Amino acid sequence: MQKLLIIILTLIFNLTFGQEKIDRTDSIITKFKTKLNDNGVSDFLVIKQITYGIKYIPDLNEPDSCYTNTAYFAIYAFWSNGKKSYVKKFDNCGEFKTLKLSSSKPIKFFKSNYKKIKSEKVKPYQIISTSHGKDGLAYKINSFQTHQPQRYFWFFTKSMQFTNHFDTHNLTTEKDKPNLNYKSNKELKLVKLNAICEEIINEFEDNNMFNRIK
Repeated sequence: MQKLLIIILTLIFNLTFGQEKIDRTDSIITKFKTKLNDNGVSDFLVIKQITYGIKYIPDLNEPDSCYTNTAYFAIYAFWSNGKKSYVKKFDNCGEFKTLKLSSSKPIKFFKSNYKKIKSEKVKPYQIISTSHGKDGLAYKINSFQTHQPQRYFWFFTKSMQFTNHFDTHNLTTEKDKPNLNYKSNKELKLVKLNAICEEIINEFEDNNMFNRIK
């Protein structure tokens, strides 16, 4: 029994280590930053979306199709060069062709609000719970849900770079368990910027406009 337990723990460790090793996010962003800087672009933002439990589904008819044994993530970079704006997608398996945007709204919003975006934090999903103990008092407690979609951000300007993130569960609310931070979270510049970018991302994804570079 003890030997079996050791084997199981070893497999779990190797799987966890392998997943961390496979995540090339930092490498992707570093290389992309160098490429943009070489083209005279210093201001840009990157959004990483992780939905746990979702894995990349390969095209079985494609011999070069990519398999991944870790949580699937997608990275979207937004930037402007002169009067033109762009978005580029990356994921666990590689990169996609750059797409031109009809609007520079993501970068303009970021550059106009970066000071607030840098300091803002999305507050947790907080509810009021009434104690059934002797005191019968009401308490504020945080509500958590595992494996919720996550949003991670990297921001770059000429003079600085910073990161931010939030759990999308904290942007939701329920009628029987209202989130006390729902309204204030929705008003954050970080959340509004994410909404602007996701509107573009969802439109392009729904219309299959991101084409993988083979």
